[in-house]
Amino acid sequence: MKKMYSFLILLGIFALIGYMESPRVKPEEPSHYPISTEESETEAVAQEEHNTPMNLELELVYEGTKVVDGTKVEAYREYEVYKDRDGKVLNRIPTTHYNYLKYENQ
Repeated sequence: MKKMYSFLILLGIFALIGYMESPRVKPEEPSHYPISTEESETEAVAQEEHNTPMNLELELVYEGTKVVDGTKVEAYREYEVYKDRDGKVLNRIPTTHYNYLKYENQ
């Protein structure tokens, strides 16, 4: 009888550990995929790609400076810059990525 209780307790512990170690969200759920852009924007980019070859470059653009808790903070926003073969800028799209540089005031 003691062996049976020990086996059931051990089985319960393994089931609990298995449940806790399992991922909470399945990878097939749409929350794991990037948010799609509007169809018109996607079509416009696709049409431009077919008409002229473009090069994508990422560029950081200075957005401004603030003083936060005695620390000077500079903000830079990342832009996607599409250029043709001659280097002419065809499109600039801001992204949601920012870089911050912090300087202590002296």
